[in-house]
Amino acid sequence: MTAPTIASLCRTLGPDLAPAPGFTAPTREVSAVHISELLDPTGYLSGGELLLTTGLSLPKNKLGCERYVGRLVRAGVGALALGLGPVHTEMPAPLLAACHKLGLPLLTVPAPTPFLRITKAYWAAVSRSAEQHLKDALATQRALVDAAASGDPVTTVLRTLSRSLDAWAATFSPTGEVDHVVPASATAEAERVRQEIVRLEGASAHSAASFSTGSAAVIVFPLAVRERTAGFLAVGTSTPLDPARRRAVLTASALLSLDAVRRSRAESVAGEAQRCVGLLVDFGQVAAARRLAGAVRAPIPPDHVRLLALRGRESDILTAVVRRWCTETIALRVDRHTAWFLIPADHPPTTHLENAVRRADPETAAVLSDVVPVERTATVRAAVATTLDGLAPGTRLLTSVAAGPYNTRLAAQLADASDQLTDVLREALVGYLRHHGQWEAASRALGVHRNTLRHRIARCAALLEADLTDPDVTAELWLLLRRRGTA
Repeated sequence: MTAPTIASLCRTLGPDLAPAPGFTAPTREVSAVHISELLDPTGYLSGGELLLTTGLSLPKNKLGCERYVGRLVRAGVGALALGLGPVHTEMPAPLLAACHKLGLPLLTVPAPTPFLRITKAYWAAVSRSAEQHLKDALATQRALVDAAASGDPVTTVLRTLSRSLDAWAATFSPTGEVDHVVPASATAEAERVRQEIVRLEGASAHSAASFSTGSAAVIVFPLAVRERTAGFLAVGTSTPLDPARRRAVLTASALLSLDAVRRSRAESVAGEAQRCVGLLVDFGQVAAARRLAGAVRAPIPPDHVRLLALRGRESDILTAVVRRWCTETIALRVDRHTAWFLIPADHPPTTHLENAVRRADPETAAVLSDVVPVERTATVRAAVATTLDGLAPGTRLLTSVAAGPYNTRLAAQLADASDQLTDVLREALVGYLRHHGQWEAASRALGVHRNTLRHRIARCAALLEADLTDPDVTAELWLLLRRRGTA
């Protein structure tokens, strides 16, 4: 709320309140209108007042007036107004000189204007300002509610808040990642808030924090979902927020929390659908898993995947981190602390995942398997789970780990037989694997008779001591040959 100023009161009252000769009405806000005939009224003043007096006790000499005015200046009086008529018919010269010397604005209230008129004008202005302030506050609240009901509630609420408060606004994930920033030019400011967001971890879901980034005063509200923090709202301004603007931020945080609840419910449904897809894959029903994924709009399991297992403080938070890292992830939450995921072979760099996991929970243990056929999910998951159980908190193997003991044995067999696998046999093996065991297609591509190809593949199977009709074996062998640069 903007308080009336000395200048605005002079404009309102016209000749009934005017600057004394040689003075101007400043744009200083008036905290109150006070009437006193005391020679030292400072014990009843708190600063910013317009002091009205008839000059009944006013000293008649220059030194006395300077002492009187000096006390008023030290008390922070906004201006002194002398009512002419009852005591003084004109402005005393010693008072004029003292006010000029000490810089106290001096006003004149001509006879027969009563002081009551000035007091009424002040409170009428305060009332108008309060009414306008209330209207503005209600308009902001209505605009925020309308924004929350829009098709893009988060961005629209942030835009409304930024425009209403002349501030930048941003939302963050529970781990402090920047989600949305309005305006976009404030991205650097939002990034500087990240460390402060991380420090709020463990705070009450309903407590706010205020701090300074050097160029902005920032207030942060956690966005709560069932007593858990689902993210943060931060607002930065060049000056600290007054109570009314702070209430607008509180309203925005409540609306964004409601939107987080709605999104959480939608994500729970989507997460359950993903879990069912993952379970079907784990049960070996890959075709059924793909049909279900298509029906529920979940990521479709690819031919080759990596298995990721995480153990930390909250598997829900870690699941959100993994999904942000790779949107095609199929997540299956095991319990509150552990979860595993099917990751497509062409996932983003694991360094990004490592950084995100470390920010979310430094004590998280993690294991990422090598690329394997999706049909081997159950076997590989068991091997990865065993590895995860043996890891200390904070240990993360996110480059590559063995997909299981069978993979290691086949690699050893391939190494032992490398001298006996001639170029002709190796070419036949690669062609056979590339065409997924289809004799006609493979023999045609290699330019040999089908029986010739069968003979060569049988020779390879004997040298490798492996069943090359087993899709698990052929898939592993293909990946081993790819890593060696043979396929």
